Amino acid sequence: MLRQPLFSNLTTGSRMLLLVLVILLSGAVSLSLSYLVSVVVWGKDIFITSADPGSANIVFLRFVQMFNQLGFFLLPPLLYAWLSEQSPSGFLGFSRPPASTLFLSLVLILSSIPLMGELSRWNEQLDLPGWLSGIERWMIDSEESAMELTLRFLGEPGISSLLINLTMIALLPALGEELLFRSALLGILRKVFRGIHWPVILSSVIFSALHLQFFGFLPRFVLGLVFGYLYLWSGSVWVPASMHFVNNASVVIAAWLYNNKVSSVPADEFGTTSSETLIISSLFICLVILYVIFRNSRKPDLHHDFS
Repeated sequence: MLRQPLFSNLTTGSRMLLLVLVILLSGAVSLSLSYLVSVVVWGKDIFITSADPGSANIVFLRFVQMFNQLGFFLLPPLLYAWLSEQSPSGFLGFSRPPASTLFLSLVLILSSIPLMGELSRWNEQLDLPGWLSGIERWMIDSEESAMELTLRFLGEPGISSLLINLTMIALLPALGEELLFRSALLGILRKVFRGIHWPVILSSVIFSALHLQFFGFLPRFVLGLVFGYLYLWSGSVWVPASMHFVNNASVVIAAWLYNNKVSSVPADEFGTTSSETLIISSLFICLVILYVIFRNSRKPDLHHDFS
């Protein structure tokens, strides 16, 4: 006998509202708990002295970052599925993917590095009209602040820092963001639209926009599209989650190798290339792999709601 969740009979709009409310509630709890723990461990002045990411307590920054990743990304889709779905694991896509699909998807994400680097370069050339100069300045400040914090995390050379960064920057975002944006959000949007394309596109736009890193919007949006389609074609969240992990982990490892003087490529230049041949080859390989995965996929029914 199937379990009867508390909110199993909600309309699609109400399901979206429930997801938002769960995110806000879970996020508020995580913020409150992280504040209380920080005050106990470091004292209330930690929030003043940590206003500058370049000089802030690195342990405090890592703690807050990971704690809030749990509260805003990982827990909400799990709670939402438990509250609204008869089969939470089925809704979230916790099924084993075909080994060939998983392997090809990992080859794809590694092959896409030059292409994503070129898309990032295009995106960084964004130039808004003069009357939007205030917004452009805010976007630049936001981007620089996020980059400063990321480089601070990646700047530690020790092996313990490597393991912490792999957890904080690769593992937790890969699990939390894929469960939230692919499993939960994409699953709800598929109840609204016929077919799979609009749900994938809209979830990718939201996925990229909520990172608040506007000069990286384009490559992140393209990755969102790839993650979304591969999630639907494979029927398993482990495919995009694995790709997401490898994508982020490659930057973490590249930064660690640079900081330990093994590599000459800094983190903010990783993936960039001026070779048109390499960029075109990257695009070609990615398209071929996507086609092969699609041809061998389960091709879910366009009106299936994964519930």
